[in-house]
Amino acid sequence: MLHSAKARLTLASVVIVTAAFVVYRPVLFGYFFDDDFQWLVGTWTFDASRVFDISQMTHFYRPVIDVYFAAATPLFGGSPTAFHVANVVIHAANALLLMALAREVAGRDDYAFLAALFWVVQPADVDTIAWISALAEAIGALFGGIALLSFLRFCRSGAGGWYTASVLAFALALVTHESSVVFLPLLALVDWSRGGWSRRSIARYVPFAVLVLAYLLIDWRINRQNYLVTEGHYAIGLHMIANARDYLVALYVGKGNAVNYAFVLAVIVAVLASRSRRVLCAGAWIAVALLPFVGFTWGTSFRYLYLPAMGFAMLMAEGVLQLDLLLARWLSPPPRRALTTVLIAALTIRFIVFGTTNVRSFAAHTEVYRRYMMAFKQTHPDLPRNSRIAVDAAGEKFAPKFLLAMLQWEYRDSSIELASSEPRHDSR
Repeated sequence: MLHSAKARLTLASVVIVTAAFVVYRPVLFGYFFDDDFQWLVGTWTFDASRVFDISQMTHFYRPVIDVYFAAATPLFGGSPTAFHVANVVIHAANALLLMALAREVAGRDDYAFLAALFWVVQPADVDTIAWISALAEAIGALFGGIALLSFLRFCRSGAGGWYTASVLAFALALVTHESSVVFLPLLALVDWSRGGWSRRSIARYVPFAVLVLAYLLIDWRINRQNYLVTEGHYAIGLHMIANARDYLVALYVGKGNAVNYAFVLAVIVAVLASRSRRVLCAGAWIAVALLPFVGFTWGTSFRYLYLPAMGFAMLMAEGVLQLDLLLARWLSPPPRRALTTVLIAALTIRFIVFGTTNVRSFAAHTEVYRRYMMAFKQTHPDLPRNSRIAVDAAGEKFAPKFLLAMLQWEYRDSSIELASSEPRHDSR
């Protein structure tokens, strides 16, 4: 029996990892895009001693990502393929982590497998993995997921090592992406879903709450000067409702019309009316994970659905299992299993089709940069140091900061400038 359980787990893991590479295969040989070049060039001046120096920071605090690019750039030899493969590996690891977490919550292998399967092929948030420099969401989810899983295993076993691992992973999640503060309420949610709270369990949250408070103080110090705040791009208002609505529709790749909005409302009502702790936990997971991203006044950016999609996948898994239970009242096991399998396959294939289409579209955007550089290098095989490049008609399609970083990266020369850019000044 134990051998059979391990075989099922191995097979499930293989399916999950394979599904990740099926969806993201179109971008594996893609190029760099937008911010990628700035991250790459920034590694040349990376100074580990300044990772925790916040005195001059005015735009986010993500030291884990700074360290990641500083280490990965020389390790991968600057290969875009290596970076893309690494992103997909992280995504697959997160899917396996979600499967373990869902199993810890529900105690059911089928629920855990379906949650991980539906999530790993989720099509709305593909930019998180297809775009190299957007992986802060994925790495934050990795550390946050480890924190949640380790915490639940500590609650079950009482082993202090699991608790220490949970606190450390939680701290790393916080310094990976600011949205990781949501892992504190998520920690309480998954704990509650397994049986509720007690004074003893609430006391276990104290180190996590202290870490969040310390991080928020740092984040407030930095982001009060962030242009997103100072220029009003992030604020509290009615736009948050519209953003949340559009995010929810995007989770299942719906259309932005009255029918879909009514459907979302009906699902929300059904979740709130449910007596199942797992259902309520999954629904609350979506809401909590969305909260940091609904404040942007410019609308939605679907790469932020990476973490909310986990809750959605768990909700989908619950729906499939409940339907299977309902069918058991009228059908014998063989036709019931066949219908359930067809439904799972249909949902998975639908997501894969949309997902690969979105990934292919993103990969095409990266090729615009590659083609430009190939043409530019044919005209300029070499550039002397301190070159000032006049932006041609083809280069005007790129933002100047990305064009400059791309030229510097491709020629491995930080002295290159654009003729239209302001002269650089040494800030030291």
